[in-house]
Order: sequence, then structure tokens, then C-alpha cells
Amino acid sequence: MKPTLRQRIFALGLSAALPLSALAADTTMKMSLWVPPAHPVVADLEAWAKSLQEASGGTIKPQLYPAQQLGRAGDHYDMARDGIVEFAMVAPGYTPSRFPIWNLLELPFSFSNSTTGAKALHEWYLNYAPREMGDTKVCLVSLHHPGIFHMRDKQVVEPTDVAGKRIRPAGPGMAQFITALGGSTVQASLPEIRQLAERGVVDGVTFAWDILVIGADPVLKYHLDEPMYVTSQLYTLNKRFYDSLTPEQKQAVDSHCTPEWSERIAGRWAAQELAARDKLKSMPEHTVYTLNDTQRAAWREAAKPLAQSAYAAVQKRHGIDGAKAHQELLDNLAKANARYAE
Repeated sequence: MKPTLRQRIFALGLSAALPLSALAADTTMKMSLWVPPAHPVVADLEAWAKSLQEASGGTIKPQLYPAQQLGRAGDHYDMARDGIVEFAMVAPGYTPSRFPIWNLLELPFSFSNSTTGAKALHEWYLNYAPREMGDTKVCLVSLHHPGIFHMRDKQVVEPTDVAGKRIRPAGPGMAQFITALGGSTVQASLPEIRQLAERGVVDGVTFAWDILVIGADPVLKYHLDEPMYVTSQLYTLNKRFYDSLTPEQKQAVDSHCTPEWSERIAGRWAAQELAARDKLKSMPEHTVYTLNDTQRAAWREAAKPLAQSAYAAVQKRHGIDGAKAHQELLDNLAKANARYAE
């Protein structure tokens, strides 16, 4: 029997009165990460996912997959673009020629911290993401506290001290810097670093402060306390997934894809790195040292050719002024008290 007009009107009124979560279909959101489960950013992303699920009225159901369970680290951008996953942690440094605007952040002596620095980075990149990553929806960024040189048996005080050294770099930016200074780079996974240092295959690494987590502290004893560089990750959504959401679900996602959330996600990681610095300072067999103004100026001067190369890459790929884009980032970092002190 067909419903009467009165019954249809009543049903329409009832549906209008229902909470939005009762109308939206449940949606699974696979979140693929390439870091291990113990990494500090994973706990923060779990908290982010829980908050997103609550904001969507329980209709968006994030599922975290750390440790490259769903694909290799270098494939994560394409995994998000192609819809293999709905949300992916991306390391643009794995394909540096593909994202030259983003890679401007790796230029040495840009960041002083990774918390307000993450917020400033996110705000800046929103202006360029449609040009460089327009086939996904950029959601969040994260970065480690500015990294340094950790050396085995000698301090690096002047840029010339890097000449002849074999160093495992953190990313393409530092690899170029080390090579420009006359050093050579050794590609190795993080678990290999201690053994390679013990065997003398590497003289040092560029890494954030927590070398204890990779077990390299018994070998790498000299630590340059200078915020030299950062490497960063971004977290991006598949566009078809986002476009398929209800307006209310999109609102929940948009409220969680913000510079403020990027800052929150960076916090736990930064705290862990700074705690490691304090521990290394307290260990008598370790030397944590700083630069004087003259030495600092020499390092800055040595890094200038890298900037010119990075600017040229942006111009070639996108036809825009790389120096201007980088200055915009530096200005944004200054506003956030996250710019390297000149």
C-alpha cells in the first residue's frame, strides 16, 4: 500500500528533525603512514582521527595503517591521488624534483622551531598547494625539530670541516649541502647508522636530536647545537573521497585540516626531540657545542648557492619567482617566532 500524502509529509518532517549523523552514510577513511607505530606523530594522528570521527557524528571512521603496510613511503602521494587510500603521509623529499616549491623549506637556516614553524609552513603552502599538489587535498603538515650534525670523533665548527667527511644526510637538501662543502654522502636506513659509524663507514649524520631512538648515541658523540635544517611531511586526502562527503562531513574534515592542527601534531615530536637534547647534554661522554657569530656567518654564506639552485628549480617547473616564494615563507616564520635568528 502506498503511503498517504499525510504519511509522506510526516516522514519528510521527521527526516529533517533527525541529527545529521543519522542521515550521512558511514565512510571509512584509510590513513596510510610510513613511520613505525612508536613514532610520536602516530599518537597525535590517532588523537586527530578520534576528534575527526567525533566531529562527523561518528560517520567518518578513520583507520590508521603505519609502517608502510599499504605501500612504500615514496609512493604515498600517488596512493592518495589515485584513491588507493583516502589519506596519506607524504615525504616530498623522496621525489624532490616533483615538488620544488615545497622543497624550499629544506633550505638551511630557515626554521628555529617545529611547532609554530609547522603552523607557519602550513599557512604559507596553502597559497601554492593548488599549483603543485592540486590533484589531492592537502590537509596537514608536520616536521621534526630543526636537525643538526652528529659526528663520530670530531666537531664540525667551520663549513670547511665537512670536507672529506662521509655523512648520512637526512634528505636531498642536506645531501646537496654536504656535497657542496666537499663531503660525501652515504645512503643508509636509520637502523644501519650505528653499525656503519662503528665500522667507520660514516663519520656522522644529519638528524634531529633524538639519536637515542636509533641507538646511535654510543658512537656519535659530538653534536652541533645549531638549528640547521628541517625535513617535513604533509598529509593529503584523495579528492574523490573528499568530494563524495556530505556538506556536514566536509565541514568536519575542513575543521581538522588547519594550520592550528598542524601545530598540535608537531608538539609531541618536538617535545621528544628537545628532551633528547637535554639528555645528551647531561651525558659526560657527549659534547654539545655551539657556534660563534663568525662561524655562523660562514655557514650561512656557504649555504647561499643552494638557495639559488632551489629558486631556479621553482622557476623552471612552475614559472614563478622562487626567491619571492621563499621570502614569503621566511616572513611567515618570522611572524610565528619560528624563523632562524640571523
